[in-house]
Amino acid sequence: AHGATWYSGTANAVYQNIPFIESYNPKYVLVLSGDHIYKMDYARMLKQHKEKGAACTIAVIEVPIEEASSFGIMNTGIGDRIVEFEEKPKEPKSNTASMGVYIFTWELMKKYLEDDAKDPDSSNDFGKNIIPSMLDDGQKMYAYRFGGYWKDVGTLESLWQANMDMIDDISLGKPNWQILSRTSAQPPHYVGKTGSVKHSLVTEGCEIYGSVEDSVLSNGVIVEEGAVVRNSVVMANAIIRRGAVVE
Repeated sequence: AHGATWYSGTANAVYQNIPFIESYNPKYVLVLSGDHIYKMDYARMLKQHKEKGAACTIAVIEVPIEEASSFGIMNTGIGDRIVEFEEKPKEPKSNTASMGVYIFTWELMKKYLEDDAKDPDSSNDFGKNIIPSMLDDGQKMYAYRFGGYWKDVGTLESLWQANMDMIDDISLGKPNWQILSRTSAQPPHYVGKTGSVKHSLVTEGCEIYGSVEDSVLSNGVIVEEGAVVRNSVVMANAIIRRGAVVE
């Protein structure tokens, strides 16, 4: 095709990159979401995928049943084989939620992507189209159970909550396998005589002359004398002026 078109869905995003993927001649393809926070050893998931001879393996996590209607729910049978997929069901049958992390056997995946691209009524989406099509065809699809921390940060509320989780040390920072953020190459943070920091994460380049509690401060933030920051996530280079209260 000539020219470029916007990705029309998650599956279409991969479909448009088939030539790039083919250049690696892969046997398996791992598909990930970009707005999730978690730490997973994908090699373990791939090992299960190979052992079961699966067409598709979907990482799942158990969520509170009262929250299950906000997720794509994978209902499983013997040996964790997926028997049904329900997208945000009003009355979920289980609490096994898809994490949006998939491993596909490439030759099969390619066929489904090409068939999906020919369907004018498709949303070109993995959850809405590709997964249900494969299930309907009786393909071998399995759930891979993940037990660690996972947060979908697709909303402001969830992004704030994930930052609050970081303050409480949710074991994403084990010394031998840390998640490291990009450094802004600024001097270390400075807390002045009038400044105080309690139960917070403060990045380099920050200057604290006021009070900071239960918060995450990005690089280069200045909190002036008399200013208060509580329960907040402050973006880079913001200035909290004297007398202001941010909560």
